[in-house]
Amino acid sequence: MQSSIRKSLVILLLGSKSGLAAESQSTPAPAAPPSGATSFTPREHAWSIGVSLRRLDIKADYDYKLSALAPNIDIGRGWVRPAWWSLVEISLMLGPNSQRLPDSPPLDFIGTGFRFRAGHALPGRLLRKPGGDLGLELGVEYNEWIARSYQDRSLSDSSVSSSWVVRSRWIFVQPALFYSIWQAPRPQGQRPEWITTRIEGVVFSLGLSVPVQSQMQASYVKGGEKQSVTDHWQGTLVFLSVTSWLGI
Repeated sequence: MQSSIRKSLVILLLGSKSGLAAESQSTPAPAAPPSGATSFTPREHAWSIGVSLRRLDIKADYDYKLSALAPNIDIGRGWVRPAWWSLVEISLMLGPNSQRLPDSPPLDFIGTGFRFRAGHALPGRLLRKPGGDLGLELGVEYNEWIARSYQDRSLSDSSVSSSWVVRSRWIFVQPALFYSIWQAPRPQGQRPEWITTRIEGVVFSLGLSVPVQSQMQASYVKGGEKQSVTDHWQGTLVFLSVTSWLGI
């Protein structure tokens, strides 16, 4: 009886050992990283440079209105993950130019802004598809504009209007739709093809800049007397932006 039990235990142990050996042979070894790579984690950061065109359709009291196009140059730093991206930008506003307010000479606008943007692929989808990606974007922006006149204007009452300075401050919320095209990610490492500067992707965005807070201050000289106006702009700005991401 004892000998038969010993034989059964020996057979069971031998069977378990052979099963473990077969399992270890059938389980593939972890894939080795590409030669020269220091991590499986792909490069996720990039610099960005882009342009945007904004349609101003705003107004304030005293018949102050602006309906014009304002070009912007945007420079920033971004991060790309499998399903979303984010971007911090500094914007330079270059216009509009030759705009008129009541009694003003032509005014030329310039400004700077700070903007944070984040985009997410549509639910259940990831970025970097061969045919491009659609998604939703949300941004927050703070900027300041200043407009100046560089000439005088003779008015109908024979007075002269001059020395115009119009300062504007804005805080915007910016919902948008985006379409993006990305290259395949590169691993972290020192091989030349992984560290060469290239265009990682391009993002096209179409959206609205909805003001949360705005302020307008205008000062000028009319008939030899200094005048000032303080008010708030109202309205929305439609924008179209194209942003190139540069991997370095």
